[in-house]
Amino acid sequence: MTLAMGFLGIAFIVLTFAFIAWEQRSRLIQRDVDDIRNNAFFLADHAARLLEVTDVTLRQTAALMEDESWYTVSPSRSLWEQIRAVKQALPFIEDIWLNDAQGKLRLTTAAFPTPESSALDRDAFQAQMDTDQGLFVGEPIIGRVTNAPTFMVSRRLQYPNGTFRGVVSVTVSLTYLNDYWARLRLPRGTRVSLIRASDGKIIAQHPMELGNISFAPIDKDAFDRAISENFEAGLYTAVSDGRERLGAYHRIGQLPLHVRVSIPADSYWRPWIDQIRIYGSFALFALIALLALMAVAAHQFQEQAATAALLEREVALRTSELRTETAALEVLNRTGRALAAELEFGKIAQHVIDAGVELTGAQIGAFFYHVDEHAQTSDSARPAPMPYAISGELQAKFADIAMVQHTSVFAPTLVEGEIVRSDDITTDPRFGPAERRRDVPDWHPLLRSYLAVPVVSRTGAIEGALLFGHEKLGVFTARAERLVIGLAGQAAITLENSNLYKAAQHEIEERKQAQAQQSLLIRELHHRVKNTLATVQAVVGATARSTSSIEDFYAAFVGRIISLANTHSLLTEAIWQTASLREILEKELSPYNDDTGERIIIDGPPVELPSEAAVPIGMAIHELTTNAAKYGALSIAAGHVIVRWESAIEPGGLRLKLTWSEEGGPSVEPPKRQGFGSRLLHRVLATQLNAAVQMDFEPSGLKVSIDVLLRPGGFVNPSA
Repeated sequence: MTLAMGFLGIAFIVLTFAFIAWEQRSRLIQRDVDDIRNNAFFLADHAARLLEVTDVTLRQTAALMEDESWYTVSPSRSLWEQIRAVKQALPFIEDIWLNDAQGKLRLTTAAFPTPESSALDRDAFQAQMDTDQGLFVGEPIIGRVTNAPTFMVSRRLQYPNGTFRGVVSVTVSLTYLNDYWARLRLPRGTRVSLIRASDGKIIAQHPMELGNISFAPIDKDAFDRAISENFEAGLYTAVSDGRERLGAYHRIGQLPLHVRVSIPADSYWRPWIDQIRIYGSFALFALIALLALMAVAAHQFQEQAATAALLEREVALRTSELRTETAALEVLNRTGRALAAELEFGKIAQHVIDAGVELTGAQIGAFFYHVDEHAQTSDSARPAPMPYAISGELQAKFADIAMVQHTSVFAPTLVEGEIVRSDDITTDPRFGPAERRRDVPDWHPLLRSYLAVPVVSRTGAIEGALLFGHEKLGVFTARAERLVIGLAGQAAITLENSNLYKAAQHEIEERKQAQAQQSLLIRELHHRVKNTLATVQAVVGATARSTSSIEDFYAAFVGRIISLANTHSLLTEAIWQTASLREILEKELSPYNDDTGERIIIDGPPVELPSEAAVPIGMAIHELTTNAAKYGALSIAAGHVIVRWESAIEPGGLRLKLTWSEEGGPSVEPPKRQGFGSRLLHRVLATQLNAAVQMDFEPSGLKVSIDVLLRPGGFVNPSA
């Protein structure tokens, strides 16, 4: 009976204090609800008054510059002092801003003269461009001029005809709002937010980090549901940062803005516990002591048993993990030593894939490297097999693994560099169950577990991939993935070292070839110098025979030597290979052209003359030009010279047909004696180049035709 009464008494005490505790909890919750409702109303009213004053400030600023143009606004110090006086009277306003229709900052209280800035990308500016939004509150920003956290409140400026003129705006200090809200007596854990209803954007929040516009997010879906039921004010619960919060909101005037005051849903807990401790400390002392003693005894017994079992399991687990890690370390060390001494790709791949199979416990492993997706076999449209290494107990069954290397299972790793680990590849939503039917023959084992890690070089290039499979489900763990990632990194470094070694060998070979080329060029230079000296000797003799005085000899000889030097300059620029026919003609004839550019006409496809042909042809053109300047079409202002040529590929080389025509000059008669130019054209060109030369001394002007076959290697195909 005593025991029964004791239990009844304990039950009565427990039930009584449970009822009192429940009532206290309900009262505290109601108090919190009333607090956040009242604070939401008060803060919304305060924000409405601030925005009303802001609206008056914007209208007043717009009125001050209504009769001004943007060109008079920017330099106006008096206007700047007026709006600065308006701003200084309002502590919550940081600055006033005037931007034209292109977003350019025209005037601001932040500085004078106006600094360079633009608000074209600010939402407070963008919203006013198409239509008048009235008073619009923009999202929080870091000011470009002030470098301070703030948000813009804007009004549209427009011309009398209603077209967009620009925006007048103010920036409101987030620090001011935070400091003001901090001075209020708010419940512990309270969070105050100024929210834009249209998109749920947080404009300001307390508490906030100084100099930061990153705020704690709100549950936008819960907020949207609440304002859809009652846009003006209401109460709702939401989850933020993984914690349930109770929030009250109130609309700010007639604007699409709300002030939301929220507290943790369990904010009543601490005061409730404090009250329960006070009210029940004496009545529950005995019960708590009894229960505590019983709990302590039971807990100690259970704790001792659990501790012993836990220690035993921990020792076994740690021992097993140590053995596993030791074995893995031995594999990695052995593989590292093997890779350090290896430069051949195939052997590197085999070492790596053997180690990967041993570390992961895979039944099959493959290492694809140097992927070439465009390589094709000669007898099929199927991609050609890539170099690879294969290992594992199913190696024989996957000997033709190249036939499935381009499946969609491999693509994320081989192409995109993605790490893939799947416990069951046949049901993985990333690939789908049809993969087996589409790409793999029926006689192949059905792999379920799959692990793929890319081999990525230091430059970010995908060198290949390590691929592992197993017939059982869930074989590959996160630990196996980490080990394979490390192995792939080791493989990437070794492959890069191999590439560097091959590149170095290639560079050595290229240097040897360059030295051989240099020796060849030196021998060619010796040959060209001898030919040049022979040409000069011939020019001296021919010039001496065709002139009657030292002065004539000097003038003719210098001109021919200059022509020879010009041709050699073109050859030297091309390293004694070719000279452009057009450039030779332009160097000789361009000094005689007029402002209209019509006195000299040069027309023909691109032709590169070999060095053997460039010297005689260049000197022939020089003689024709000199003759035309002295006696022919270039000797009078009305004359002009037309040079045209055509070329065609023939089996023996490039056939060049060049025509020199003079028009508008003095009447022409055949010469009574053959000069140097005629001998050069008929003898030198015919002897050295086997060219056919025809000269027609027509009364209207000299006509010269040259037909020559240029040997291969010294010209470009005009149709190429």
